[in-house]
Amino acid sequence: MRTILMVLAAMVISIASAIEIPKASGKALGVSRGRAFSEGLVFINGKYLEPPYVVERWGTGIRINGTPVIGQIVDWSDFLKTQSGVKVTKTESTPAAAEPEPEPEVEEEEEEEDDTYSSLDDLFDDDPKPAKKAVKKPTKKKKVAKKRPPKPTTTVSYVLDGDFVMNDAAKALVARVNKIRTDLNATLLKGGILIFGDRYARVSADTHSAEQVLSALPDILKQSTSADDVLAAARAAGLVYLTPPICADLYANKIDYLKLQRRKAKWQEDKKFKSLINNSGSKPLF
Repeated sequence: MRTILMVLAAMVISIASAIEIPKASGKALGVSRGRAFSEGLVFINGKYLEPPYVVERWGTGIRINGTPVIGQIVDWSDFLKTQSGVKVTKTESTPAAAEPEPEPEVEEEEEEEDDTYSSLDDLFDDDPKPAKKAVKKPTKKKKVAKKRPPKPTTTVSYVLDGDFVMNDAAKALVARVNKIRTDLNATLLKGGILIFGDRYARVSADTHSAEQVLSALPDILKQSTSADDVLAAARAAGLVYLTPPICADLYANKIDYLKLQRRKAKWQEDKKFKSLINNSGSKPLF
């Protein structure tokens, strides 16, 4: 058993995300966060993130428990455009020159040699017809489209001269980012599921979907020997939102089935307890 766990541990992908949030935006815009809570499920690049969860807006992006999950909801440059002290710099660069074009291919046609004698009658004729001269057809050249030289590209950069001022325009942009944070927070508080990944679009699903995942995924990961096994078992369990890239990430973090088993057991105990209190098992609790 110890050997198996060591092998599984070697397969784990770090929860670190490739998503980057400009540090300057964090310093200028600060943080907006809610309270910590233990409802819902969160996966980042296939790694199960254990609760309690704290969903926060940091700068222009969103973090959960300090890990960036969404980058720049509003580009940092858009915030800089709201500042009176911003300096705009345009840099023009020309792409590397294209390689010289090869010479156009030429199709040479062979000469057409007319027979000296066109028939046996000509061969034995007392007055044979003169032989026709060989005719050479004109050479045909293939037309090769000329490539246009690459156009120069212009890069625009914004540099703030002085401190960032939270004016009305900047506040409106911050509100847009905060709206996403609030929506994600609400999804989890209702017992939903959030799946983030660097290689696929975010998955946000309701309580029923979260219960399906928690019910089936621990055993799926435990029994699977490949990402294809995870995908096939997920399809059989009705987890259609677990796409092939997501299943590959989940399998790479297979050892998380142990944490998910513990979470599942706690969820089932809480659900039974709540059923006894309310005399109804219809409400999920986890």
